[in-house]
Amino acid sequence: MLRHLLALALALAWNGPLGAQRPPGPDLDPARGFFAAGEVARISITLTETDRERLRTLPREYVPAVVRVDRQPEWARVGVKLKGAAGSFREIDDRPCFTVHLGKLGETHRFHGLQRFHLNNSVQDESCLCEWLGNEVFTAAGLPAPRVAHALVTLDGRSLGLYVLREGYDRQFLMRVFGNAAGNLYDGGFCQDIDSDLEKDSGDGNDDHSDLRRLRELCQGVANDRTARLEAAIDMPAFLDFMALEVMLCHWDGYTRNRNNFRLWCGSAPARAFFLPHGMDQLFEDADAPILDHPTSIVASACHQDAALRKRYRERLRALLPLFEPRRLSPKIEAIAGKLQKALRAIDDDAATRHADAVRELQERVAARYRNLQVQVKAPDPRPLQFSGQKPITLKTWHPGAETDHVVLAKKDFRGVATLQIACQKGPAEPREAAWRTHALLDRGRYRLSATTRCEGVSKPADGETDTGVRIAVDGGCSERLAGNQNWYPLVCEFEVSEFQRNVELELRLRACSGTAWFRTDSLQLVRLSD
Repeated sequence: MLRHLLALALALAWNGPLGAQRPPGPDLDPARGFFAAGEVARISITLTETDRERLRTLPREYVPAVVRVDRQPEWARVGVKLKGAAGSFREIDDRPCFTVHLGKLGETHRFHGLQRFHLNNSVQDESCLCEWLGNEVFTAAGLPAPRVAHALVTLDGRSLGLYVLREGYDRQFLMRVFGNAAGNLYDGGFCQDIDSDLEKDSGDGNDDHSDLRRLRELCQGVANDRTARLEAAIDMPAFLDFMALEVMLCHWDGYTRNRNNFRLWCGSAPARAFFLPHGMDQLFEDADAPILDHPTSIVASACHQDAALRKRYRERLRALLPLFEPRRLSPKIEAIAGKLQKALRAIDDDAATRHADAVRELQERVAARYRNLQVQVKAPDPRPLQFSGQKPITLKTWHPGAETDHVVLAKKDFRGVATLQIACQKGPAEPREAAWRTHALLDRGRYRLSATTRCEGVSKPADGETDTGVRIAVDGGCSERLAGNQNWYPLVCEFEVSEFQRNVELELRLRACSGTAWFRTDSLQLVRLSD
């Protein structure tokens, strides 16, 4: 705790994230002044028609581009590729996100000292301020986050408008924040947890994923020495704050709540995991979002299952609450928004007006969230689902989640029966995947999830394909799978909660190249089995 308080004091003193033992000097971090100033850069990207066509077919591969920043001389042979996940990815002829790598093709160009940075189109955040605001809050708490600025972007002479310019997670970031690159920086990927072979972004550690396996093993089980084991595996003060900040910011699509949008640093010495935030473009969207629910992500769940760590987590919620006061955040938001609107008015009055409206809405969301947090930090812990003997409980609240394109989830009646539907649309001949999900906080025990299901035209599994079809699932375990045409059929999935409590994730899932599945809402039941 003392180490963490010292880091917090240091961060507040020099307005930079947790890093080496002292703040880097200008020679080590020339980008610091640029990000602190909050000025809007002007960036133009020019492609040949050949390279533009290549990005149409291979958008994730770098092509050479000519880049100019503000009134500086042009840089030739800059590596540029498209980026973005399901919600933000746009084709090259639309309004795409970019990764700009100034040294990818062997050149020595630098942008305020940075070799690599991202240009995000912010299609899910009209204010273009959520990423920046998330960075502000993490930094104020003494935790590292990628720094954020803004840019007006032009592609081949066509104005794309205002973009979020974000520092990359790379070797430069590791040196700035941790003072070394002795370890592995992992990309959380799309809805993956530490039980996956995460892609390595940077670092000099071994490439055998042994650090991930060690972390996963230490998070398993219910041993008496659980607290000590977790402390050995994770930088616990930082992780408790990381979890608290994600849920307080309503970062629903981050690691804690959705096993998504995160980076994981596994340093070689000490060999403790350090989580970093990512994809904070949808903050403060639900003023009532819970902060006390037990999460399902592996590391967060392990910590919440430990009574001592749960108590410390609740203490950190109260300690971090002042960071969300509107009187603290509003002046910062207004200052940066004024610069953005001035830049927008120079190119598009209507865009400036729309942006001003979006900023006002963000301010209102921040204020509403703070009022809600004041209540939640004092609330009692949530109670596990209560069963009356072996009487089943009907699960009524399900949330749709499409994991690929060309799939639709809807609540629909099927011949007078209320159902949750998943349907594949016409598109490429490749598997589509989606699920309806809900969560339940459960005591230790054995349980059964059931759902009456039907499907039409669900493609049969290809050779070697084992995960295609319609199924129900709980935390990795699943029922049998249906395919082809199947009239109403009862699917069941039995599972066990070995911890004293666990927030389990329950899914109604379809994975297929074609077809439709229906799940009767009155059949979606959970029952506690006799021990």
